Amino acid sequence: MAQVDFTVVRTLPLPAGVVFDELIDWAGHAEWVPMTRVEIHAGDGGPGTEFTATTGLGPAALPDRMRVESLDRESMTVAITKIGPVLTGVVTLRVVALGETSSRLEWDERIRVPYAPQFLAAPIAAAARQGFSSAIARMVKRIRSRPQA
Repeated sequence: MAQVDFTVVRTLPLPAGVVFDELIDWAGHAEWVPMTRVEIHAGDGGPGTEFTATTGLGPAALPDRMRVESLDRESMTVAITKIGPVLTGVVTLRVVALGETSSRLEWDERIRVPYAPQFLAAPIAAAARQGFSSAIARMVKRIRSRPQA
């Protein structure tokens, strides 16, 4: 089993509150994470919410079941536990305001990947960083394409 740790940090041309609201719309992740569908099993989006994000197609799809452990709107932080059946570990999301119109997103994952030997941890982490970087870019594009109120 490989222990895979990675962090993605991106400065975004969006207000922190807008980014945070998008991040905690768990079902909405399906709109910007490629080939992903999300099913909410329990909860209202806050602590205790359980959901599965399944990424991929057919037999190559990976179900990633998670539980929101904490969500603090004031500090714009979220702690999530990956609860299997495949991936286990923790995810920490944090949004920091850099002014009124920009923010920094910090996405940190510490996960265990069964059936993968430890020597593959670095390439898996690199692929995950690239995948999440692309997904975050899609999230920004999606937010910026919305009609302004």
